[in-house]
Amino acid sequence: MRALDSHLLRTGVASFWNYSGRLVGLGWTFALIHTLGIGSYGQYAVAVATAAIVNAGIDNAFYVRSLRLDEARYERERCARVLFGSVVAVVGVAAFTASFVIGFGILVAAGELLFNTWKSRLLREGRPDVAMRYDAVRQITSIVLGATYLYAVEAPSLSTAAALYLLPYLVVAAACLRYVPGQVPAAPGGPKEFALLSFEALAAALYAQGDVVVIGWVAGDEVAGYYSVALVAALAISTIGQNYANTYLEKIRAAGGHVSGAPALRDVVKVGLLTGGSMAVVGVGILLWGGADHTGHITLILSLFVVARAINHSFIVVLFVQKRDALRVKATVAVAVAKLAALALLVGPLGGYGAAVACVVCEAALLFVYHRAVHGAASSSVREPLHDRATR
Repeated sequence: MRALDSHLLRTGVASFWNYSGRLVGLGWTFALIHTLGIGSYGQYAVAVATAAIVNAGIDNAFYVRSLRLDEARYERERCARVLFGSVVAVVGVAAFTASFVIGFGILVAAGELLFNTWKSRLLREGRPDVAMRYDAVRQITSIVLGATYLYAVEAPSLSTAAALYLLPYLVVAAACLRYVPGQVPAAPGGPKEFALLSFEALAAALYAQGDVVVIGWVAGDEVAGYYSVALVAALAISTIGQNYANTYLEKIRAAGGHVSGAPALRDVVKVGLLTGGSMAVVGVGILLWGGADHTGHITLILSLFVVARAINHSFIVVLFVQKRDALRVKATVAVAVAKLAALALLVGPLGGYGAAVACVVCEAALLFVYHRAVHGAASSSVREPLHDRATR
């Protein structure tokens, strides 16, 4: 019971810092809409979605491997991660002058890659509570800089506000430079593993953020802006499940990926129901407040998505350590393709409602696949400790 309390405490602290940043993020959303209009916010939301997709494609191989590598290899790949992220940032600076969406997307992707590099040591030690504290500080600092500009000048521009938002990433980049001296950079695995992990993340990002981009293309920036508010809330609340799973990372790794080191299934389900209920409360609150019924209804629909996604986060951490990358890639690509196809059919006539329903159905499909992989009868050989199987 004491061990469970420790995990719950770290989960609670991590979630507190997460939502502290998210709460200020809602203020940032309000500031953008209030000073620049919902259309400009929609453009910003599309750029952020682009950043998530780019970051997933370039950073996931580093991220996944950082959780399961021995110390020496971890430090070499961390060095390569810093050098690679710096190059991507230079590309983003060049692109920013030509296209806000593309340039800002690349710069945020590079900044998050470098910040993930800095936080990787904390995550390896099973301390998402500390990692999220620094994440909240970075986010709040970025928002304060951008929002101050929006209200300090008479005719603010989105590009200048976004540039100020990016400034804290320079501090992160400087902090990461100490990981380079004395190390020989190493690529994150062989070409096949790198391609597999990157393709998985790219598909996952398209699955998670592609609806915002598609809505922006099909229905316009304004509709994308309203939908993005609900989706951002859903993704934020579901990270409680990720924070909870990350507190078990050291135990899962020490157990060689055996599920005995993972959180109990009943506890994972409780976390999922808690997060989904929280999302539903947000939706009801929006409807009672009035003036944004479209967003409120979408939020209620997405509460079911949050339940499934929070549970899936725990299963994914186990699969990371078990190195069952191919299974995750197949599942992620399948649901990403299915979701994009559904969006193409549903967004036109149903707008955000259609996108929300597609989110729920696809996440439920992933829940079925991941549960069967981690706890189902077909996974019995995998659930045996990896180090025990290696001695046979």
